[in-house]
Amino acid sequence: MPLDARDATGYEPADASTAFFRPATAEDIPLVAEIEQCSYPADEAASPDALAYRQAHAGEFFLVGVAASEESPGEDEIVSYVCGTLTMADALTHESMTTHEPAGSTLCVHSVVVEGARRRKQIGTRTLRAYVRVVCERSPAVEKIVLLCKRELIGFYEGCGFKMVGPSDVEHGADQWYEMSQSTAFARAVFASAAEEGEGGES
Repeated sequence: MPLDARDATGYEPADASTAFFRPATAEDIPLVAEIEQCSYPADEAASPDALAYRQAHAGEFFLVGVAASEESPGEDEIVSYVCGTLTMADALTHESMTTHEPAGSTLCVHSVVVEGARRRKQIGTRTLRAYVRVVCERSPAVEKIVLLCKRELIGFYEGCGFKMVGPSDVEHGADQWYEMSQSTAFARAVFASAAEEGEGGES
């Protein structure tokens, strides 16, 4: 995509100088799967088939962050992604996170990943905030966004607007997971307030 058309899909850049965000395509999945395998322990990483399923059945909830390549000037590369599926269940379970239920009002986020060389540059924060904004603007039926994280990442997700629910009963890998949640009604109110303040300017 040319630099002057990065918002052609309608997905606004969180920071035009570093990254823009768009829906993942089927062609993206092999690279996304490679990044996934390098980012999670073997017993936690989603398989290429699982990622392909999410892109095919819940593509509106599979967003990739794209930035200028550091190795190939003039080209873009995927530097981050977030994917999720809908469920009609109230809590996260293995079952509710396995399939996509289009009528669900709860969005289960499965992966929030930044490519290894791009970490520690705030790309993860920008990607997740852009994701929440896209969900709030384009999916009015979604009432809350939920995810599981490890203890050391609780602060990161709190900084992106998520609240602690508590330890999860889901067993996935060897570590304890914690469920976190964000109300889309609250997030929409925050976005609307920020927009009003931006339009109002200084008196």
